[in-house]
Amino acid sequence: MTNKYIFVFFFLITLLSSCKKSSIDKGVPSFIHIDKINFNAGFGQGSDSAFIADAWIYIDNKYIGTFELPATIPILDAGLKNITIKPGVIINGIAATRSIYPFMEKIDMAVNLIRDSIANLNLSTKYLSEAKFVWNSVGQEDFEQAGITIDSISGSSTNIIKSKLDVYEGDYSGLIHLDSIHNKFIAQSITVFDIPTNKNGTVMEINYKNPDNVFSIGIFFNLPGGTVSKVEYLFLNPSNKWKKIYVNFTELINQYSNAVNFKIFFSANLSANLSQSNIFLDNVKLIHF
Repeated sequence: MTNKYIFVFFFLITLLSSCKKSSIDKGVPSFIHIDKINFNAGFGQGSDSAFIADAWIYIDNKYIGTFELPATIPILDAGLKNITIKPGVIINGIAATRSIYPFMEKIDMAVNLIRDSIANLNLSTKYLSEAKFVWNSVGQEDFEQAGITIDSISGSSTNIIKSKLDVYEGDYSGLIHLDSIHNKFIAQSITVFDIPTNKNGTVMEINYKNPDNVFSIGIFFNLPGGTVSKVEYLFLNPSNKWKKIYVNFTELINQYSNAVNFKIFFSANLSANLSQSNIFLDNVKLIHF
């Protein structure tokens, strides 16, 4: 074989090997890992309590997917990329109903992706500056103030009180105690809320614990002419540990756009198989744009 043909032969072998390696490399993903998304509330926005369940991931503005946290996420790309992470929550406590949370800031960052390597992302977000916290002057009912902004109404045989019996954070939580004599609770927000003019989102955030008794959350709509429409919106099944829930009132309030204003209510009846029960609430917020 002449030197000319030997050179051509080795050139072709090198080219084929290079193409094969390039093809293999393109099929090897890079990875990003997100353990959690930290959250910090600002002044007048209440507690830092949050349950950011998911990360909605975009690479160079292209949607990649939604991932339950913690997650290690494969990316079929490499190099310096612009990554956007939008915090996601579980709506109304229903695992199948997940959504980007409109009141939290997205996170934008440049990340150098390396094939077959993991980039660990330390993430933090906060509320959007446009979000309005309308429950009270401190942004929430946290049961740490002198008075309570949830008041029992006619038909209720018990009240919500400040208690140290089981505290989510701080010094107090709100306690609803039910027994054979005090077996019905119904209370409403002291504040009367205006119907939001921006119809893009109204959410109530709340921490709660109800070990053995269902309770409900709803709205009293004050309609023109002085009539009141009661809508029992969401029933919360027993939980023996503290939970964070995001109650999406957006669609319901939009259905009552003709209402003058509204109040939030909480309701519970002692279950027939119980002699007594405790329900705990904390960090009650109402947020809209």
